[in-house]
Amino acid sequence: MGTKLAIALTMLLGMSGSSFAATYEVNVTRKAKNLYKVDGKNVLIQTRYCYVYAYSEESIFKWEGYDGKLIFIESKESCDVKAAYGALNQKAGKYSVTVSRQYDDWYEVFGTSTFIKTSSCLSLALGEEAFLSLNAGGYGQLIFKDGDSCVVEGLFTKLRL
Repeated sequence: MGTKLAIALTMLLGMSGSSFAATYEVNVTRKAKNLYKVDGKNVLIQTRYCYVYAYSEESIFKWEGYDGKLIFIESKESCDVKAAYGALNQKAGKYSVTVSRQYDDWYEVFGTSTFIKTSSCLSLALGEEAFLSLNAGGYGQLIFKDGDSCVVEGLFTKLRL
């Protein structure tokens, strides 16, 4: 893990880790299929085939090399981690974007490393043009050309672990 990125993740999570392996004690809440938010932090953890319904559950987030695990202490279940994301500070404004749905309420902006976390968004967008209207703080709306719109909870970028 690069020094700047290790420091950034450590600051986001509020804990320390080593250069090649890191273990963090976190409380997580499931936000969508395969997507967990670290409580009190602007960090999301994306898992693979994880069916644990967690609400502020004490967990261990481990990352070593290219592999990660999210271990739920109470249920004693664990899930493979695909990636972790940190909040992206984007200026308020209106942006034209092309998005593709990755999971429920999780859209990737084509040609960037930016992801949009929405709330109750039903669009099955696949390379669909849309308008992103952001307020200060990263909240706003994602408006599709067919008129459907979704509440934007924030923009995120993949952390390099």
